[in-house]
Amino acid sequence: MREILYRAISLCKGEHWLYGQPRHYARNPHTEKWTIYDPKTGIETDIVPETLGEYSEISDKESKPIFEGDIIKVESLLPETFGKECICIVIYEDGCLCLQRIDKPHIKQPLRMVELVHNIEIIGNIHDNPELQNGAINDTSPYLSTPSTLSHLNTTQQ
Repeated sequence: MREILYRAISLCKGEHWLYGQPRHYARNPHTEKWTIYDPKTGIETDIVPETLGEYSEISDKESKPIFEGDIIKVESLLPETFGKECICIVIYEDGCLCLQRIDKPHIKQPLRMVELVHNIEIIGNIHDNPELQNGAINDTSPYLSTPSTLSHLNTTQQ
């Protein structure tokens, strides 16, 4: 069974990552807010909505879970790029989590095709590592300067 898990930065605790289920409250456009509910503790906390990212169900070589918004280094097993390392961002697009290359943002591959990459290593994320977003790795991707879209979530609660 698929594990449904999200993470986001807490509004209440600064740069503290929270894990759980997202909840969206929108009684009217002026009172919209997002929270993370931790079913283990029963605690619901306000979050920064732009930091909300879905768990990919895949871990890196250090067994760290990979989330939407993570920046990862991978070694390709594809014939045309065999053995070459590339830096990618985990994004949500067209109904699935994908790897988007930083040096060639038009190249995107579903994360489910992870057997085509090797030695996945999380090197940061788009929220905690602005140096990776501002060209430190020769980035030309418009995604890095754009907050994560939340349109794929259907978690509205009244």
